[in-house]
Amino acid sequence: MGKMQEFDVIVIGGGIVGTAIARELSRFKLRTALLEANVDIGAASTKGNGGVTHSGYDPKQGTLKSKINVKGTLMIPKLSKELGFKFINSGTMTLGFEDSDLSVLQKLYKNGLANGVPGIKLIGRDEILKIDKKANPKATMALHAPTAGVVDPFEFAIALAENASENGVEFFRSQKVIGIEKEKNHFVVKTQNNSYKTNYIVNAAGVYGSEVANMVGIYDYEVKPRYGEILVIDKAIGFQLSSVFFPVPGNHTKGVAVIPTPDGNIIVGSTARMTEDKEDVSVTREGISELLKGAKLLVPDIDERYLIREFAGLRPVAINNNDDFVIAASKEVKGFINAIGIQSPGVGAAPAIAEYVMDILSNEGLELKEKEDFNPYRTAIVDFSEANDQEKSKLIKENLMYGNVICRCECVTEAEIVQAIHRPVGATTVDGVKRRVRAGMGRCQGGFCQPKVVSILARELRIPLEAVLLENKNSNIVIGKLKHQEVKG
Repeated sequence: MGKMQEFDVIVIGGGIVGTAIARELSRFKLRTALLEANVDIGAASTKGNGGVTHSGYDPKQGTLKSKINVKGTLMIPKLSKELGFKFINSGTMTLGFEDSDLSVLQKLYKNGLANGVPGIKLIGRDEILKIDKKANPKATMALHAPTAGVVDPFEFAIALAENASENGVEFFRSQKVIGIEKEKNHFVVKTQNNSYKTNYIVNAAGVYGSEVANMVGIYDYEVKPRYGEILVIDKAIGFQLSSVFFPVPGNHTKGVAVIPTPDGNIIVGSTARMTEDKEDVSVTREGISELLKGAKLLVPDIDERYLIREFAGLRPVAINNNDDFVIAASKEVKGFINAIGIQSPGVGAAPAIAEYVMDILSNEGLELKEKEDFNPYRTAIVDFSEANDQEKSKLIKENLMYGNVICRCECVTEAEIVQAIHRPVGATTVDGVKRRVRAGMGRCQGGFCQPKVVSILARELRIPLEAVLLENKNSNIVIGKLKHQEVKG
């Protein structure tokens, strides 16, 4: 092990919150690092998420969540242009069916006005069907929130990370923090195989937020996971939605939503139950039934024959904290800032959380000098499937790898996969490729293209096929040859 690396700020956790904070830190003349326990960024709570950027009518008035949610969501359109990730300004409709629903929707409407949510209004059946004809015609009323939208949460996190990296932030993956020592004016952060010295720590460790805080003797908060299952509906269902649909919410959840994705699929999610297990993301038959029933209430044309995937995610909930985010500097441990308990609406709120954390760091004594050469722009990988014939010909002429389609379902080329691997904070796993360029996201879910993706990863990373991972440690796909043949000359 070489000399211990030294930083001004270390962010622990590479989900949507950690990457947003890293990108904000990259604006300043600082030595910044981000440590992520998993093999890739955006691979924990962020990927198990519907991707809705909520308008902000739901959080309790006066909470930190209510202020940050509204502000963050309004920042997304500009960020989408700067960072080249897809954003659909679809708005949301919360549908009501019975007289008793009206009082709940009116309460949410008033709460939204108090939170400063722009443009929200209560609408009737005719307006609902005008916005989206696929809505259940039995719905008699809805709360319409036009500023809300949809992103791919992992695409958003990857865009933030790439831009932060290009602006000087160092990313260290597969670096699970196992201990933190406080020494006078700095910390020593220990992982399984390295140590890092830093003056400030921002704890954005998701469901492990309280464990990381405990390492420096902070026991103020307990973060527990809320488990939720999500369904993915194939594009072949033949229609796209113009709005996100919610039912009238329950006490602790927004209920089963039907969500159009930026890439044309429909997501149904999610179930919700508190759990103790911070790793279990297995799925259940009961979950599928509950989700389909909830989806058909909102959009009757949802058809289970087009279901191509079910997955689950864990949302970090700060217990006994008024259902609020925890974003604050520790009073006892100088230089340690928590950004934990970031459950829904964390994706939309993330940009404003990052700005809020900058204010906290500044108040804690960190000098924030802006870089003259900060570049806010990041160019996305060209999506070959969306190019016209003339553009496709030009791309193939410039790079023959564009002529080799690897994933037929999503029309993803070898050129796109190679770029995904070699970009800043690039893909090193099959799922890392999938999240960056959608190879394996289609109807066959990688049945056709996975072996080819494995070969490209092995070639580009210069590792044996047996070393290529699906996602995290010990998820090797190839475990050896079936036949050992001698070639005789």
